[in-house]
Amino acid sequence: MQPEASGVLQHAASRLAGPDIGLHPAALRELEALAQTHPAQRRRVADTVCRYLRDTTSQAADGSVGLRAAAAATLAALARGHPATDQVPAGAAADAGCGADCEDCLDIDLTGAVLPDADFSGCRFGRARFADAHFRGASVFEGARFTREALYQRAVFENDARFAGARFGDTAVFGRTRFRAGADFSGARFQGIAWFGRGEEAVPEDDPAWEQVEAWRPVAWDEPGEDDPLWPLAVLEDDYQSWEEGGDGARFNSRASFTHARFEMAAWFWKARFGGEALFHQAVFGGRVHLVQPSADLTGARLSASAHAEEHVWPLGWTAATPGTEEASYKRLIPDESVAPYHGQLADPAPEVRLAGLRVLGELGDAEPQVRQCVVDTVCAYLRMPLSFDITAGVFALAPSQFDELRVRWNAQHLLADRTRPSVNRPIWEDMRLRLSGATLIDFDVSGCRLAHADFTGTQFHGSTRFVGASFADVSFSLPYARAGRASFHGPADFSDARLSDGTPRHCLFHTDDAVRATGTTQDLVRMLLGARGTTAPADITTGFREALLTTASETPDNLACVQHLEYGTVPGPPYAPERERSGLKITGTDILVSDLAWHIEDSPIPASVADDHPGLTPEQWSAATRAITLLLGALEDS
Repeated sequence: MQPEASGVLQHAASRLAGPDIGLHPAALRELEALAQTHPAQRRRVADTVCRYLRDTTSQAADGSVGLRAAAAATLAALARGHPATDQVPAGAAADAGCGADCEDCLDIDLTGAVLPDADFSGCRFGRARFADAHFRGASVFEGARFTREALYQRAVFENDARFAGARFGDTAVFGRTRFRAGADFSGARFQGIAWFGRGEEAVPEDDPAWEQVEAWRPVAWDEPGEDDPLWPLAVLEDDYQSWEEGGDGARFNSRASFTHARFEMAAWFWKARFGGEALFHQAVFGGRVHLVQPSADLTGARLSASAHAEEHVWPLGWTAATPGTEEASYKRLIPDESVAPYHGQLADPAPEVRLAGLRVLGELGDAEPQVRQCVVDTVCAYLRMPLSFDITAGVFALAPSQFDELRVRWNAQHLLADRTRPSVNRPIWEDMRLRLSGATLIDFDVSGCRLAHADFTGTQFHGSTRFVGASFADVSFSLPYARAGRASFHGPADFSDARLSDGTPRHCLFHTDDAVRATGTTQDLVRMLLGARGTTAPADITTGFREALLTTASETPDNLACVQHLEYGTVPGPPYAPERERSGLKITGTDILVSDLAWHIEDSPIPASVADDHPGLTPEQWSAATRAITLLLGALEDS
């Protein structure tokens, strides 16, 4: 780098990072001018602008919206200025000469950035990182080129996201991306995997990235009528053995268009949710496909020759035709007459047509056992469609169209329950699997139902929920071994006599704890100890406490050791007043109450391990936390 260029870069970068935002516009202009006069410095200038856009301090500053829009415009200008293509002959391909190793396609990192307006149309990127970015204004990537990975996992687009004609030269990741308005990928070309599935990242155990995971800040989960399911950000690489595992997929709240898009490898929409029409008109698929959502319209779509041997899962009502002689290399997607008279009625905007579609699906499954699971998958996919309105205000606050949508959902829920509950009126649909992850369910009642499997991770249960006497060979209310992906119950829930295998709702969020009838929840521990007051059978309380703890927290070696060293019992009072007995949790075989141990910890210094994990923790805050623990334990005792 020439000395004068280096000095200009350092001076402009210093002013851009400084607290005086009045200097930021001039600094941005200087950086853009530097990149134009010294093209070799485009990368360093781009890195400087990216750091500015990622900086949380500048995001919170007054008057930062216009500055951040200007910074995004500067970055876009840098990405459009592609020196290597200035000499491309007229009529040559727009991305001629660019590959994964192209040094002129900019690598950018806008992880966690807040962007008020972003027009990156026609830009040329290498690796582009937009994970956890929040696009609050215009979001335009029309005609953009990505020669390496395009990473948008967990990003949120508040307005229309425009990717028409974009070309993704490597993997395009939109895992758990939330499109709150329209999403236009018409004419886009995906040369690598198009991933619209789970949003967590699988990271090897020894990867240094684990040191940064806690610093990741996803956009708040503030969807209408939903609690935060606490979907994970990262998991151990070995935790997932298939693409179908994990949390929520991409969420499209409105119209999504992939018309004329070309997927040269896998097009993965497992657990993706479409709240509006999903158009795949004239799309071409060249690899594995998972697309069961009933709103997907595949009119004119085709499978290329490279995809013939791959696994494909299509929405009920669509199938791949045998290629004709004039087009032997392609298979067309056509309506599946074998499931007539169902022809995608669940995607119709008219509620009466959707209700008729549910009746057709129920009758189809009754008559054709081999399609029952496909029918169940279709109904579940409908229930997983995100609601655009908040139902917590009550039915009387709903618009007529909103009430109609709830009416269709009630009927969809009844179809699932009625067909999986033994009845003398119709044959039971045996061994069904409910895939209701992330669904919004209202007055859900599967009492007495028999099911092989149910996935309720991240599910939102509104109204009264009943699992009375239900039987599941396998069921999950959260992702394994954690609160991640927890289900939420916004009203009373009854699990009386339910057989839930190992899938107890222990990690769920219950809004009305006093109306929960269940075992295996975190509330069991509290109920057990509160109910122990005045007991004459401490051994029974100890047994119940140990069972509740292991059911709630699982039988890991540390939990097994914990229950062996704790029991419920009565201890004498202090030497000056031994008659002041207290009953509560104590160390097994001793007169040491756990609350007394917590009381002694209050005055102790912050342990080194705690200080290392929480370097900003003050002694006063440590004392307040330990005091609260003592008081909570004491509140569960009987004295």
